[in-house]
Amino acid sequence: MRCTARGAPAETGHTGCMLTDPALVDALEACQDRRSAGRTPAEAGFDALLDRWPDHPTASEAVGEAYDEAGDLERAVACYRSALTGLEGTALRRCYLKLGDALRRLGRLDDSVDVLRAGLDEFPGSRSLRTFLALAMHEQGRADAALGVVLEVLVDPMPSPDLELYRAAVRQRAQQLVARDRG
Repeated sequence: MRCTARGAPAETGHTGCMLTDPALVDALEACQDRRSAGRTPAEAGFDALLDRWPDHPTASEAVGEAYDEAGDLERAVACYRSALTGLEGTALRRCYLKLGDALRRLGRLDDSVDVLRAGLDEFPGSRSLRTFLALAMHEQGRADAALGVVLEVLVDPMPSPDLELYRAAVRQRAQQLVARDRG
């Protein structure tokens, strides 16, 4: 499997999401259906997406997500990095988050913090990026800084639909931290 840097500039719609040709949309749906049926990303056809659309950021991001969910974080990281240069808007913000979180779970905490901060440079109001930055900082042993970021998120009055997407993952991590503290 290969995830390489983008070539031509990406065409985007008004929301910043990548416009895709119908064949890519159909291929992504078919891969996701096969993945839902319990197949590995390779068996589901995600690698074939990169063969057919090697320079398409939406394909790279989708392959990264499939491998991320399957636990192959190194492959996911390569694909997310590849996708970053061609995405915009919401898709770009989410890719920064997924890349930063995958790096955190790999134990590459400095890289995780750097990626999440780069995302915040692009999207300074993102509560989801700040939440995952706090997780990475906490795992770096920077408890005070992490708590400060969490408190900023808590008092931020702006709604965050993106943070809602990750509510279950954040809740699970919070429960793990509380349980670890209880010994």
